Amino acid sequence: MPHFPPTVSNRTLPSAGRCLLHTLRVGGGLALALLSLLPTACNKGTERVESQERQKVDSLVRVATSIDSLARLQRRFEAEGNRLGSIVTLREWGKALRNESRFDEALRVHSQGLHEAESLGDTIEWVQALNNIGTDYRRMGVLDVAQEYHYNAWKLSEESTDTTFQARKNRVVSLNGLGNIYMALGNYERADSALRRALKGEHELKSAVGQAINYANLGAIFAHRHQLDSAWAYYRHSMALNTEAGNELGISLCHTYFGMLYEQAKDYDRATLEYETAYGMMRSSKDDWHALNSLIALAGIHLTTGQTERATIHLGKALQMAERIKSPEHLADIYTLYYKLHKRQGRCSAALAAFEKATALQDSVVDLEKMNRIQNTSLNIERNRQRRQIGEARHKLEEERNTRYVGFAIFGFVMLILAAVLTIVLYTNRLRRRSHIALKHMAALRENFFTNITHEFRTPLTVILGLTHDLKCGSPTAAEVQEKVDVIERQGNGLLALINQLLDISKIKSAVGNPDWHRGNITAYLAMLVESYRDYARTRHIDLAFAADGPVEMDFVPDYVAKAMNNLLSNAFKFTPHQGKVSVAVSRKADHLTISVSDTGAGMSREIAAHAFEPFYQGRDDGRNVGTGVGLALVKQIVDAIEGHITVDSRPGEGTTFCISLPIRRNASVLPSLDLLAHPLPEALLPEEREIPSDTLSGDADACRLLIIEDNADIAAYIGAQFPQDYALAYADNGIDGMEKALQLVPDLIITDLMMPGINGLELCRRVRDNAVLNHIPIIVVTAKISEQERIAGLQAGADAYLAKPFNSDELRTRVEKLLEGRRLLREKYRLSLDASTSADTSTTPSDKSAEADRLFLSKVTDTIYLSLSHHRDISVATLASAMCMSSSQLYRKLLALTDCPPATYIQQIKIKKAKHLLESDPRLTLNEVAERCGFEVYASFSRAFKNVCGISPNDFRRQQTGEAETAI
Repeated sequence: MPHFPPTVSNRTLPSAGRCLLHTLRVGGGLALALLSLLPTACNKGTERVESQERQKVDSLVRVATSIDSLARLQRRFEAEGNRLGSIVTLREWGKALRNESRFDEALRVHSQGLHEAESLGDTIEWVQALNNIGTDYRRMGVLDVAQEYHYNAWKLSEESTDTTFQARKNRVVSLNGLGNIYMALGNYERADSALRRALKGEHELKSAVGQAINYANLGAIFAHRHQLDSAWAYYRHSMALNTEAGNELGISLCHTYFGMLYEQAKDYDRATLEYETAYGMMRSSKDDWHALNSLIALAGIHLTTGQTERATIHLGKALQMAERIKSPEHLADIYTLYYKLHKRQGRCSAALAAFEKATALQDSVVDLEKMNRIQNTSLNIERNRQRRQIGEARHKLEEERNTRYVGFAIFGFVMLILAAVLTIVLYTNRLRRRSHIALKHMAALRENFFTNITHEFRTPLTVILGLTHDLKCGSPTAAEVQEKVDVIERQGNGLLALINQLLDISKIKSAVGNPDWHRGNITAYLAMLVESYRDYARTRHIDLAFAADGPVEMDFVPDYVAKAMNNLLSNAFKFTPHQGKVSVAVSRKADHLTISVSDTGAGMSREIAAHAFEPFYQGRDDGRNVGTGVGLALVKQIVDAIEGHITVDSRPGEGTTFCISLPIRRNASVLPSLDLLAHPLPEALLPEEREIPSDTLSGDADACRLLIIEDNADIAAYIGAQFPQDYALAYADNGIDGMEKALQLVPDLIITDLMMPGINGLELCRRVRDNAVLNHIPIIVVTAKISEQERIAGLQAGADAYLAKPFNSDELRTRVEKLLEGRRLLREKYRLSLDASTSADTSTTPSDKSAEADRLFLSKVTDTIYLSLSHHRDISVATLASAMCMSSSQLYRKLLALTDCPPATYIQQIKIKKAKHLLESDPRLTLNEVAERCGFEVYASFSRAFKNVCGISPNDFRRQQTGEAETAI
């Protein structure tokens, strides 16, 4: 049975470890029982009993339900010479006596069963008898003897070759008994180990009651360690299994455990309810031992809460019961409570007498000598186990030594051959694995490159094809045509620049054509390149600085230098904020020219900087997604092609510096001199100037709200242009800002890109779905990544639709309209269900994750309103929003989106719903009482609100209900 930790007394030692009072009283039985534990007993021959015979006897014994009938049945078996029948009957007879707390008689009967099982050689009944005697002694508090019996039962089960259900069950019961004893001694580590092994065995046996017992024991360990969450979890597992098995004793104990945890949390009302439930279940049983636990706990909680009369009544009952079963540990707890009761009542002499009795009983239960004896028993058991293991190891070593020399030479020869073969195989596999990994890496790089370059192509193509479709199908004005043509030209130029960069990389890698070398002043050439960015820097309010030590005449490729500098400067301006600074410095160090381009932008971490020159690298830096294009990869190829070296130095928040080191060449052959006036400079790669619309919300604020999250300004503007004026639009250029605006605005629908700065579209979907304020919002992901795996990943992250770039504008509008229409239908269902009941009808709502989150949210809102009303407190919108961890505006948008009702209307409908229930179910309540219970301080307000919702007054509604009831009767 599960160990029951004390719930009233706060003594350091567990109550089970203090109960040795009966040792002298049962000395004769104890001495007789200890003789059965001699090691020679385990060496006797065993006789196997057929399972059919055992089942037949069990069925006969099961019919006898009372102690007297079991006694008569045992005498009959004994007279007939049916030894197995006598043993089984003695086992059940002793259990019945123990359940009625008649421990002396139970010990005598079980000891007789042990001797008969040992003489018969029936290992199964032998182990059961040992476990039963151990349990008897545990109930009596004689833990050292109980430990010996359970240990011998476990040892006998381990040595037995029987694998039947009952044999395995016996082993598990032994472990449970040892675990209880370790727990009583305060050795919680060994108790935890034994009980978990017992739980595993009960699980394999599919025994619900057995699992429930061990879950309860483990819960008691966690409760002792003050790990209350874990204790709750294990106790609830135990309750579920006890309920499944219909085990009333287990259910009662679980109620007591629940009460203990509530009492520790100072939730005395719930603790009292649990204790009363437990005592109510045990009151009709004859198991006084377990009934006393709940009764004493009930008396203690009444004493704690100041209900002295009820505490006195329960203590009187407990005292009579404890004296009847002669349980010193329970008597000690009872007199301790009497001491507290008399002390509270000011009865000093009675309190002193109770304290002296409690102290005397505690001293009789636990003293140093007895605890030492218990600990010595544990040590002796452990030593015997170690000696047995050492003996077995020595015997095994001798056997191995006798056979080792015979096969040593053969084994060594075989191992030598196997080692040679294995070395060859491993070497071959290693070579194959290296080749396979290299091929996989190349394939992954190739796939990633084409995936990303496809994204780069599809983004401008989306805008170009979409605007072309609009020009073809619509009748735009000249200004609109010019604006769309400008966008198409800008996106086309960006696409052309990307293709040119890819061609440059390919040309440099394949060494197609000869570099166009010239000799000239490279410092002047770099100054002209930097000057071409001056106007752009001025418009961006960025300080552009150029510094050089002096003119440097050398051989260089103007086209290479221009492309490298254009990409570095474009990258610097792209990541430098307004009022920032971009610096270009040229210096000569020996026979090398150093060019550095610095900015004061956001910077990069060391890990990201290490991949800066990889095309389309994607990573995370300080919680945001960052990536590279082809520009820096092109710079790296150019520098490598002219035998230079490029490095990057960057720190988050401090900016980035790219440093190029080029060898200063002066070829002896004649090279054409560079004419700076005649040699045209390539067009500067200026970052795109158009920005995402900065309006927080454009259009009517009461209209349907759309949030567009896209880092490409043209695509964001194009998506926004697809929706008429009856939509209110908001924009964000990265995932982090998009999440913040979503929380601020609570839009009706979100349209997001997949690849963007901050957090990507998938992470945005997951955060929206995990946010209680936003998880109802439909999400459309628009991206150039269109593989099946990526589409499934988007849907799994919570996206409602997944559109590939370039998308059809009609499809986008249709998707938005259908998703919003679905939300409207769902909102209508919730509203109708609100009129009919207090929660949404789950049979008419979708079963997806979003709808389930909506139902849980509405259920929590409704429960919060009812909880406030049950405490006769009115609830305001601000109070409800605070309870839901939202702002008032967020709650307004959320409830309006789900039910089409503002929070104030929703609260009023819940109040009226409760009022209707009270009017229908309790005609004794006055109308003023109903109004007060529903949060209305003034009856006139209640009557007016009731009539607005139901169409009739509360009085007419009650008369109508009374009339219907009379008609039904």
